[in-house]
Amino acid sequence: MQKIVTPEEMRRIEGHAIRDLQIPSLLLMERAALALAQEVKARGFRHVLIVCGSGNNGGDGYAAARMLHLWDVDVTISPLCPIEKLKGDALLNANLCLNLGICVATFNSEGLALYDCVVDAIFGTGLSRAPEGIFREAIEAINKATQKVVSVDIPSGIDGATGQMIDCAIQADVTVTFGYIKRGLLLYPGAKYAGEIVCADIGLPESDIPSAEVLTDEDVQSIIPAIPRDAYKNQLGHALLVSGSRGMAGAAVLSATSCSRTGVGLLTVLCQEQSVMPVVQKCIPTAMCLPILEDANHQFPENAEEILQKAANGKTALGIGCGLGRSEDREAFVQAALKTALPALVDADGIYHLSKHLEWLNRGAETVLTPHPGEMAFLLGRKVEDPVFDALTFAQEHSCVVLLKGACTVIAAPDGKITFNTIGTQGMATAGSGDTLTGIILGLLARGLSAYDAARVGAFLHAKAGLAAEQLHGTASMNALDMANCIRIDG
Repeated sequence: MQKIVTPEEMRRIEGHAIRDLQIPSLLLMERAALALAQEVKARGFRHVLIVCGSGNNGGDGYAAARMLHLWDVDVTISPLCPIEKLKGDALLNANLCLNLGICVATFNSEGLALYDCVVDAIFGTGLSRAPEGIFREAIEAINKATQKVVSVDIPSGIDGATGQMIDCAIQADVTVTFGYIKRGLLLYPGAKYAGEIVCADIGLPESDIPSAEVLTDEDVQSIIPAIPRDAYKNQLGHALLVSGSRGMAGAAVLSATSCSRTGVGLLTVLCQEQSVMPVVQKCIPTAMCLPILEDANHQFPENAEEILQKAANGKTALGIGCGLGRSEDREAFVQAALKTALPALVDADGIYHLSKHLEWLNRGAETVLTPHPGEMAFLLGRKVEDPVFDALTFAQEHSCVVLLKGACTVIAAPDGKITFNTIGTQGMATAGSGDTLTGIILGLLARGLSAYDAARVGAFLHAKAGLAAEQLHGTASMNALDMANCIRIDG
């Protein structure tokens, strides 16, 4: 698993290495600069301008300039702070550059045309206020130029914890970050400004400080249980999906299709007898159906708790919300679903109803919520301001797993664990995409995965299916059913 840190966590890790393990800070800077210089040289740049700020980020730039110079790369340093005002390791490396006779040039936007690469070593993760003066001028000039840009640790102007732009920021082609990937490189808009991310090992010891991570293919393979050769369907879980309504039968089809591709042994869809059931039985012959009787106006019956308790018998997990509808008669079904003893997933219209009764989350079984930012706003009673903080705080306060959808999806657990899902494609921003995700997570829950594992593995598999659908149909042409049909779990 790839660990993800905040700038504060990174400072604690480095502080432990320097203070407690007696690893010299100069050695860490040297390792960081070596990784940066190797990346610049490997990309074939021959005329390099390194724009250096006043802190250790600038120090990394000075040290990398020394190495590139010794490797016969034409390198120029452009200090944005007088060298005599530098301190510590940064001052030492700047003076070494002077001793070697490396060219020093005052920053000039017109002079950028002389180089094929500009290295942004201005701020790093320590920035806490909007860039001003020469720093702002440099950022704006570099962004207007056509040269390739390599940022050191994080694009200058991006908040390393939230990914937010602090007024203005460098648009990098490549970001070489050190030790661990910073959260701000994954969260938008920071991810857009970072370009390609290269994470370099600088010799830091393993740490249990990072609370966030990104899954790999190997991680997912190890989390999903293998199906024994002598398995039979009753051993592999029985999912109950409450989904669909008149005019929204497609939501039930999409979520049931994706659930059926997770390796779950049995799937039952509880849905309206006239409006939804015929569509589900025609499109997904592997799914069983239980009817919800509807009146002439297609309203749900009043005995929701009785219906849900009977349907939940023998099931191993429950999912509710996709295409359910927001009329008042559906609210009782969401409440009844959460009264069952089953691990439960609530999505879409289910979240809408739940948001008015958060006390329903006080239950004895695990719960997963899968809101997009608009649905998360229902739960919070306000707009999402910080995806990580908001998802984690809600998860901890209400003892549930929150999967907050987005280009960088945040999965937060009540115990403080966080997983980011950064893969996928913009083609997944299409109707029904959330329904396919619901089906995947429900199937994994039914197979016995914990709520947190089901949510984070489900997000990963959903993204992989999106990438596969994009390959087959194209970014603009792919749809949610394509994704459901591209779900693949081996073993």
